[in-house]
Amino acid sequence: MARPVPSAHPLDTLRDITTSLEASILLCLAKPRKIAVHRLRTAIRRVEAQLQLLAILPGLPPHQRQAGKALRLLKKLRRAAGKVRDIDVQRDLLRTDAGSQKSPRRLDPELRKQSRQLRRDLKLKREKQAEQLLELLTRHQSDLPLRFEKLLDALAPAQALTLSEAELTSLTRTWFEDHAHRGADSPATPQTTQQLHEVRKRAKTARYFAESAPESAKAAHRLAARFEKLQQTGGDWHDSYLLAEIAGHKLGTSAKLPQSLDRKTDRALRTFQRQLRNFPPDLAR
Repeated sequence: MARPVPSAHPLDTLRDITTSLEASILLCLAKPRKIAVHRLRTAIRRVEAQLQLLAILPGLPPHQRQAGKALRLLKKLRRAAGKVRDIDVQRDLLRTDAGSQKSPRRLDPELRKQSRQLRRDLKLKREKQAEQLLELLTRHQSDLPLRFEKLLDALAPAQALTLSEAELTSLTRTWFEDHAHRGADSPATPQTTQQLHEVRKRAKTARYFAESAPESAKAAHRLAARFEKLQQTGGDWHDSYLLAEIAGHKLGTSAKLPQSLDRKTDRALRTFQRQLRNFPPDLAR
């Protein structure tokens, strides 16, 4: 007996991840700890990605107005959560790279002092950004479910829509190839910070496209893993880049900590660019 072909159900997925997002909002409202904010931001990204996936599928009933309203609110929440998340990552990077780990004898005292100073500054900034995030979540906590309800009602006639694993992986590859390198001199060689940042974001969205397949869709999840690796490598570079910019602004570019972070950023950039050059153009066809 032939095995059933695994299929993605885009509207069921949208319904499930919007429910997860509402749970993430409640968790963050209870206490905006690092893990809660991270989950909130990831949940928002997944919903946004699923709406992008629906936007490129043919034959859906009119839903653009409802999707637009949901996306505008999601963007506000994502940006607010992103500011808190970025600070959490930056403080962790400072603790790991210039702080107080396993070999204190090898640490430069000035570097350690500058790291502690910047971590204190970032902690105060984090508290303010977390307050703003909580205010925004409180204000819109009841709005978001209503917007999702209207969106799902508009899409209800297409509830039975399915995508085969082959259709989903092909669509994901094509979308990434068409969008990831806009503005670059060559599709394989994005050069500017903005171009590289765009590739990283696109890899994340493509990963979420592929991850919307059921667990039995092995090829789709292998594809998602490749995009996740590219996303994470790009994220390591971008997080280091942002922290180096902040350190340079706070301490001056001639200080030891910004210089150390600049070197780390350069190494992360070379790793990201090398992975981009080696990224298979057929993406596991």
